Amino acid sequence: MIPEPYGGHLVNRFGRRGKSPAAEELQTLPSIQLTQDESYDAEKIGIGAYSPLEGFSSGAEFESITSHTRLENGLPWSMPIVLAPSGHENTSAVSSVKKGDAVLLNDFTGRPLALLTVSEKYTLDKGAFAEKTYGTKDTSHPNVEEIANMGQVALAGSLELLRRLDSPFSSYELTPEESRSHFARMGWKSVAAYQARNPPHLAHEYIQRVTLERDDVDALFIQPVVGKLKHGDYKPEVIMEAYDVFVSRYYRKESVLLGSLSISMRYAGPRAVLFYAIVRRNYGCSHYIVGRDQAGVGSYYDPFAGHRIFDEFDVGVHPIRYNETFYCSICKNMVSTKVCPHPESSRVNTSQTRIRKILAEGGQIPHEIIRPEVAAILSRGNVTIE
Repeated sequence: MIPEPYGGHLVNRFGRRGKSPAAEELQTLPSIQLTQDESYDAEKIGIGAYSPLEGFSSGAEFESITSHTRLENGLPWSMPIVLAPSGHENTSAVSSVKKGDAVLLNDFTGRPLALLTVSEKYTLDKGAFAEKTYGTKDTSHPNVEEIANMGQVALAGSLELLRRLDSPFSSYELTPEESRSHFARMGWKSVAAYQARNPPHLAHEYIQRVTLERDDVDALFIQPVVGKLKHGDYKPEVIMEAYDVFVSRYYRKESVLLGSLSISMRYAGPRAVLFYAIVRRNYGCSHYIVGRDQAGVGSYYDPFAGHRIFDEFDVGVHPIRYNETFYCSICKNMVSTKVCPHPESSRVNTSQTRIRKILAEGGQIPHEIIRPEVAAILSRGNVTIE
């Protein structure tokens, strides 16, 4: 059966007053300019994607999550959702607000997005945030660099979402309520979530198809992260265009749904894997696909730590674990280390690093590793974030 939302109920902090406050009322409030990361988090709190959270992490919650990988109530949770505004104007606003104040949160484009009722101000321990969450203080890590640029003071409190963020992927950017309604209309009782931040190649397709063949899975929800990514990653519009073509041509609509998830990518290895599984449970998924080195970056994490974290923390989602997959020139097929007996020299590397290198050199992507329709999109140039 489709699982209940994480924590038992789907949070809805969207327009809780019944109508949006008048512009004149908003202008009287202290305001904070959110970053892109913070804007995405505020929206996802509001629509229930981060259920059971109803606002940004308090000091005690931050300590519980970073030190024990749990919320204060004991529920497993791996990523603190922090609001620590930086910049001169934001710092001035933060210093003036006090407990109980309502603060207007403007999104990264400057438009009103949400109201925060402040419950606490606390000094953010950036070192603990980086080391306990990402396993390093090295600012070469993209998320650790972002932490270093945060403000020193964090605000906690409940949130009221005034509107949804504008998105070029609005037709794909479902709320958890919408995805759950779609699953119910289709009669799906068990849905496997597929996390992506790259266009699909045939190793991805192999994992997806094997998952769809399982007796305990009715359907697949492919939901690429299209929020803030790091330099060198594919642009979000490229990811979605490639997946749109791929899904429409190679999958049955009766068993696959394509969505998007506008959040900033957490490259936190196993902690991020657990977080993404929790989020997908809120979207209605009963299963979660975990491949090799999911949510990894560089060499910071054990490539299979994301497999093991589900043995330590039960978040009510069944993990479907896969070994490394590749094209074998002897098997003449996509295979994994679990089934292929042939030497490594027979393996065709399907990594995105290799694909991007081929594209940069103006070469042709081998048909053994990527569908021609996807290759055509990637070969147009200007497909990665500079």
